[in-house]
Parts: sequence; structure tokens; C-alpha cells
Amino acid sequence: MTIQELEARLVRLSPVGYMEVSTLAEAQGVEMLCPGCFAKNGGPRGTHIIIAWFRGRAVPDDVRPGPGRWAISGSTRDDLTLNPSVDVGCWHGFIRDGKATGA
Repeated sequence: MTIQELEARLVRLSPVGYMEVSTLAEAQGVEMLCPGCFAKNGGPRGTHIIIAWFRGRAVPDDVRPGPGRWAISGSTRDDLTLNPSVDVGCWHGFIRDGKATGA
């Protein structure tokens, strides 16, 4: 499934939490619906949100979720790749070229 189907939003920290931004260049992370729960629930209803903070984008170590930080490649949300894999307990897999796939 694509991260667009998972309602992915590029985000950055703000004084009141975080806010959506429009470009990967200004983003510090990506927020999306959990791919595992989305598949299990057949859509967004009852599906929780995950956040993957980007490595090297000035996200303090104490900002949750943590402690992971992901290396990124791509130029937009549509071709975003995170490295290494993402493990949120109920889902372990990869975000590659804007798609979420199981490990």
C-alpha cells in the first residue's frame, strides 16, 4: 500500500507539538496510519498513527516517539524511503519509494 493511502503527512516540530509542512526538505518526520493496523482493520477506522522522525533533522533525542531516527531518501512524500526498517510492534516493515511493505 502507498503511504498516501495511509494518509501520510510530512511534519516538523513546533512550539505546540508538530505541524504539517509541504516539502520533504523542510520536514523532520512523517506521520501516517499504522500499515499493520490499517490492513487488519480494512481502513483507517480504529487505526493508530505512527511517526518516524528523520535522522539529521535536529529532532532532540527526548522527543517521542523514540529512540529511533531514520535516514531518508527521495524528493517527495511519493518516493520517500526510510532506512532501516520500521518496527512499531504491531507492524514491522519497510517504507520504500512511497510504499509500505512487510519485512
